[in-house]
Amino acid sequence: MNRLTGVLFAIAANGLFATSDTLVKLLSLHYPIFQIIAMQAGVACLVVGFVIWRDKAYRLSAIRNPKMLIGRGFLAGVGTVSGFYAFSLLPLADVYAITFGSPLVVTVAAAWLLGERTGPARWAAILVGFSGILIMVQPGHAALSLGHLAAFLNVFVGAGVILIMRTIGSQENRAIMVAAVMAGQLTASLPGLSLSHVPEWSDAGLVSVAGLVMVSAQFLMIESLRQAPASSVAPMQYTKLIWAIPVGLFVFGDEPKLHVLAGALVVIGSVLYLLDHQRRADNRMARLDRSARQPCAGEKKLG
Repeated sequence: MNRLTGVLFAIAANGLFATSDTLVKLLSLHYPIFQIIAMQAGVACLVVGFVIWRDKAYRLSAIRNPKMLIGRGFLAGVGTVSGFYAFSLLPLADVYAITFGSPLVVTVAAAWLLGERTGPARWAAILVGFSGILIMVQPGHAALSLGHLAAFLNVFVGAGVILIMRTIGSQENRAIMVAAVMAGQLTASLPGLSLSHVPEWSDAGLVSVAGLVMVSAQFLMIESLRQAPASSVAPMQYTKLIWAIPVGLFVFGDEPKLHVLAGALVVIGSVLYLLDHQRRADNRMARLDRSARQPCAGEKKLG
């Protein structure tokens, strides 16, 4: 593994995701989200198809975890619809800040479903993180819109994706995993295609760039997880705020809200603590494993 390379790939991937989301928000001013999903995924499929053909990954024997891939595709479809809908109604920074809560849900799910040990300190960090989300949405003070609900749905979808990627990320061909995402997105776009209308030729370039940027980000993110541990890659998602705040202000006229930024900092702090706690626990286990494998002095002499 090359940690620095993985981190740089993750920063680049999140920058491309933010760029793609910006283009989607621009397109949502003229097209329904289902049509945007279909157009973007259609362009991306051309790239994925070429990579699958080049890697000769089109054989069924190349798929090692079909059920997990179907689940990944389903979550991609749901997440894309909910994410695009949230982007169409809310500022980019607001959506990103809410979805930063996905690692908190992963920690809770891993404790309940996978039996991972979670001590009092980690539970306290989880509660602090969820309080940050409450600071952002201010229940009782501001009305929650459908955009907020869509962003919250994306939190749980993102947690499911993380759990699946943790399981099969190093086993499946990267093109196959991206193909599962594209298949899920195209399937999710079908119910709303009746609302579509013929795109303007002037938007063809925007759609093409959106598709190419999105699929490039998918490949870069998968590669980043192969080059560096998840504890190093995951925090890079917070760089999206660096893109979202100026883009929201200068492109869409969305002034950053103080309570959203404050809540985002609380969530980011709690997640970083959880990641550092996990890193230290992994290091302790690695040291114990190494010491258990080393023969004692008496055994060396006898040998």
